[in-house]
Amino acid sequence: ILKALGESYTKSLNGRIVKFWNVYGYEKNPEKYHAITDFILSAKYNRLINMLTDGQEERDFLYATDCCEALEMVMNRYNHFTSDSPLHITGFEWTKIIDVANYIASHYDAEVVPAERKDLVQKNKRNDPDPFILDYWKPKTSISTGINKIIERINVD
Repeated sequence: ILKALGESYTKSLNGRIVKFWNVYGYEKNPEKYHAITDFILSAKYNRLINMLTDGQEERDFLYATDCCEALEMVMNRYNHFTSDSPLHITGFEWTKIIDVANYIASHYDAEVVPAERKDLVQKNKRNDPDPFILDYWKPKTSISTGINKIIERINVD
């Protein structure tokens, strides 16, 4: 409801709707951790990644720095975006959660233990993003490169 309200206000002010998809990066606040940070910390400290699902669901991840660059581009070219359609800022690459877990586990010689249940929240629903923004901006950071950057930062802490 809050997202819809925000979009309604934004439209009434002739603003642009920007939708972020699964933004990830280095996080220090445990209350804000998401799958990638949780997996890294679990692999590092427990040598085990206990998943909440079977990991077959896919997400389209976006590294935080790429997100910031996209927002800066939108700000600098604000008048180029005249459509009422939302701008989708995403990595434009679908990745299975089990593949993320296995990639992270390989850095720590950790074991991945998927749950038997499916994703009950999104039920693997995939909404493909509108590629319009790719005419102006493209993500630079692959999921593996982004994970590597986070691992390097966490290993320094």
